[in-house]
Amino acid sequence: MPAMDTVNWSRAVADRARFVVSSWVFHLFLSGVIILVVFLRPPNLFSGDTDTARNYLNTIVSSLSTILALCISIILVAIQLTASNYTHRVLDFFVRLPYNASLFTFYLVTIMHSFFLMAKIRDPVNDPLPQPLRPEMSADLVLVIICFISLIIYMYAVVQLLKPERIIGLILRDFARACRRHRWPSALENVEQICDIAKRAASVNDSVTGQRCTEAMLFTATTLPVPQSEQDPLLAVHKSVVDQWVEIVGVAIKERETGLLHGALNALHKQGHAYLQVCAWPIAERVVQAYREIVFSHLLMEGHTYYVEAVADRLYQLGLFAARTNGRGRTFCLRTWQVVQVIGENAFHAQPSTAGTLLEGFLMPNELDATLSALPGDDAWQALLSYLSLWKAFVRVASVQDAARFCAWWQTRARYVPNARGVWILAVLIALHADRRDVARTLWYGWRLHPTQDEVTRLRRELAARQGNLFDGWPLPSLELLEQDAKL
Repeated sequence: MPAMDTVNWSRAVADRARFVVSSWVFHLFLSGVIILVVFLRPPNLFSGDTDTARNYLNTIVSSLSTILALCISIILVAIQLTASNYTHRVLDFFVRLPYNASLFTFYLVTIMHSFFLMAKIRDPVNDPLPQPLRPEMSADLVLVIICFISLIIYMYAVVQLLKPERIIGLILRDFARACRRHRWPSALENVEQICDIAKRAASVNDSVTGQRCTEAMLFTATTLPVPQSEQDPLLAVHKSVVDQWVEIVGVAIKERETGLLHGALNALHKQGHAYLQVCAWPIAERVVQAYREIVFSHLLMEGHTYYVEAVADRLYQLGLFAARTNGRGRTFCLRTWQVVQVIGENAFHAQPSTAGTLLEGFLMPNELDATLSALPGDDAWQALLSYLSLWKAFVRVASVQDAARFCAWWQTRARYVPNARGVWILAVLIALHADRRDVARTLWYGWRLHPTQDEVTRLRRELAARQGNLFDGWPLPSLELLEQDAKL
């Protein structure tokens, strides 16, 4: 513990020192001290006459004025181009750049001091320079050297400022300050700026910048305090952060930036997992809704089947984590499975030719047995009804090979799933109801089913008790035809 306290104290001191050094007041104070030292202790550098002093001062005034104006013009053009590519906040960062204070102080003092010395030199040409003016000329020469050195440092700082990672870092710094002061609208504005950078990075295929933006947005989401109630203003901020992911994914899909797309889906999953850890259920539900919106607004429309399957896998993972928490988490899990059901039904209907590729993600998840084991009896049945409804949508477009894969996978999971035999019987009955006798026969032979009438009756009662609508109000199909095929 003492070592940890020492580390935290050192980090706090470093952050405070960095804040002080990066302020205008510090740079003004530092430049003022340097100028004062130069005037109080000037080195003996100038030994020319009055003509040399006039030419020198005239050259210095015109040169420094031209260099300063030219540098500012070039920097403004560069900032304008960077702002158009990333965010308009670059101009704010340029205005707030602390090096502005020291640079303009050195240049203005040097130029005004040169004007002042030119006014004081009244002797004829080639006459020796008066002795009182020699220290001031030497001080002016030192100030010119400092001006050029400060210009180099200033240009380096501006070039660093134009880098996207530096811009993201400064936005995160402003975000942290807004959070410390509880200025949530300002914090949300910072998040939106990072989102803008991510979307523009996707439009120019800048995967590195886009990935850094996703990391920064994930950091902001996990840094924000958890809202204490549904009336807390923080809740709207968190939901807006989640909505930003939908926009980023939309731009990434439009621009075919798969790296940013994959990173955004992963970051959204981590954000949802962080909400579940602190039982922030309203925001976690918004994460699930965001995944649903991503699928229906972007992935299905663009034909990204692989990423639809990836969304289902992440939703199953969130559901499993929630099911292991408390009663509210189990309700969240059931709602998540219902969202997976809706997504899968529409995916199978919209792209029946790719249904086989979606089988593993929707109907063969690794989290199935663990989730059903974590749910109590009634909740487990509700989850199975959502799962079997998904199978009902899939079986209409499934091939026999897909049915064989489904059958083989369930055989490896049967020992871990409660009432697995009942699930098998219902899967066969659903296939018969969908007029897919070939699929039903494949499952029947693969699982070696020979259900008794009592088993079928018990399943009928279970469905009636839970208002299951797997068979659209029709009676359960008869298994006699499959029994006759088995005898043959």
